[in-house]
Amino acid sequence: MKTGALVLGIIGGLIALLYGLLGYGIGSLADVGEAGSGGGLKFLSLGLPVVALIGAGTVKAKPAIGAALMGISAVGFVMVLGFNFFSMIPVVILGLAALFGFMSLQDPVQ
Repeated sequence: MKTGALVLGIIGGLIALLYGLLGYGIGSLADVGEAGSGGGLKFLSLGLPVVALIGAGTVKAKPAIGAALMGISAVGFVMVLGFNFFSMIPVVILGLAALFGFMSLQDPVQ
């Protein structure tokens, strides 16, 4: 389960990073219009995928922390950029990776 969580976390984190670049572009357009502040959107669009990749890296050594980081990233991604067709892919993959990470806590030590 830990290896599955690691692989899904890396794949989901990289896809989320690509989608986060789109969110960064939207935040940049918001800064041009001066209608609102896009700084928080830009920070979270690139910060949440990095948190997911950090969680994927730590899921082998500390599965609870890694799974929590991937879950936080998936939930944050929905809150920041919404749930649509493009965000569904990384959110579902990161959610499954977090689930696998939490399920690996039940595995017997080998």
